[in-house]
Amino acid sequence: MKNKLRQLLRSKTWGWTWKITATVLIVIIVACNLTINSVDQPASVTGGTTMTVKLTCNIYVNSHQTSAFVVGVLVPKVWNASANTTMSFTSDNTSGAQAMTLMPLGTPDPTGNGLSWQDDLMQTIGHAGNLIPEYEWVVFQSNIQYAIPDNTGFNVYVTININVPNQNVLFNMAYCIAESGDGLHSQAWGGPPTNYYGTFFPGAVRVNGTGTLLDFVNPQLSVIVPGSSLDNDIITIPFNATAATNPLSTANQVYLCATGYTSAGDSIKICEQTSKTQLQPLGQGQWQLNLWPRGYFGLTPTQTLDSINYFFTDAAGANRVGYGGGSSPFSYTFSCQ
Repeated sequence: MKNKLRQLLRSKTWGWTWKITATVLIVIIVACNLTINSVDQPASVTGGTTMTVKLTCNIYVNSHQTSAFVVGVLVPKVWNASANTTMSFTSDNTSGAQAMTLMPLGTPDPTGNGLSWQDDLMQTIGHAGNLIPEYEWVVFQSNIQYAIPDNTGFNVYVTININVPNQNVLFNMAYCIAESGDGLHSQAWGGPPTNYYGTFFPGAVRVNGTGTLLDFVNPQLSVIVPGSSLDNDIITIPFNATAATNPLSTANQVYLCATGYTSAGDSIKICEQTSKTQLQPLGQGQWQLNLWPRGYFGLTPTQTLDSINYFFTDAAGANRVGYGGGSSPFSYTFSCQ
């Protein structure tokens, strides 16, 4: 009887010891950390020049792996950053600057449940609080894969150069580092999803350029989407009645009063309270009107729109709301990225 009891105790003790050891091993194995320690980003930059950003990162891996280094940056779409960005990095365990290449759109994150790297970054990391939905993640990866031995930690220094266009912009930047093998949500060891990435949100950068400020940071009564288009593109004209105190905050109907200016210097004014000009309610003080500028202003085949100025009015046309809720019109200049 005593021998059986001893065997039972040994069995239970071994069982708990095995479980504790296995738990410790799992914790050790998945201890892969990618961290962005700091970001050197200018507070402002002149439009039409190159903005240089430097990331200081740390990577620690507990288990041997071979993978490419991945860096994502959140940018306004109007920057066309995919065509206007270069990246490289140096590290403690490489020699000289290491080249990086743009990751093609649609490239799947290996642990993203079918999502591309760009879409998974947007879903997982987000848009850094930018209010105009005209942003995107641009992703680069190292040209080669690196074999990292067990229990290795090292620093990585990333240099990002973005040629920003000559347009006034205020935008919240965001950065992410990862590696190609584990993606953003590794489950390589059979446990729950683990985040294998590092992020940094350094705040806003102001591009001092031309035209009306495209302000992604502060609530706006109206910002036309997309930020860059031609007169033959469909555009959305929104109105956020709650962004600032204005005479249309409680209006039951909202209408567009707009003037288009052609490249020949002509002006075409459409200011009426009809179904053509009526914005559609989206709820909670949000309104919008989708339109095709050439058709809306009735352009001839030889006419081209350079810009539009616009107000919002109520059903009677008596109350008019412009930029900042005041009397100055909103403005939009047609341009190609």
